[in-house]
Amino acid sequence: MRSSYTRGEKVRLAWLVAKAAKQSMAGDRNVDTIDPRIKREADQIEKRAAERGEAEVRAVQQRLGQARQDAATAKVTMRTSKGAERAAARRAMHDHEATARRLQRELNRYT
Repeated sequence: MRSSYTRGEKVRLAWLVAKAAKQSMAGDRNVDTIDPRIKREADQIEKRAAERGEAEVRAVQQRLGQARQDAATAKVTMRTSKGAERAAARRAMHDHEATARRLQRELNRYT
C-alpha cells in the first residue's frame, strides 16, 4: 500500500535519515548507535503516512463505486429512452465511464 507523505513530513524524514546516517558513521560498525528517539519519530511519520494512504485508497474506491453506479444508471436510462433524452443519457454514460477509468488509474497508483 502506498503511503501519503506531506511536504513537511518528507523534509523531516530526510533530516532524520541524514542525522541517523551521521550517528551511524560516527559509531562502531557492530553496534547500533542511532538514537532511539530518531527511530521512533521516523516510525511515527511513516505510520501517519500509511494511515493517510489507506484513507485515500478508501475514498478513491468509494468514488469509483459511485461512478460505476452512475454509469450503470445512465446506461439503463439510455436503453429505455428515445431521441434527445437517449443522446443525453449516452453522453452522461460516457462521462461517468471516463470518470471511472480515471479513478481506476488513480487507484492503481496506490497499489
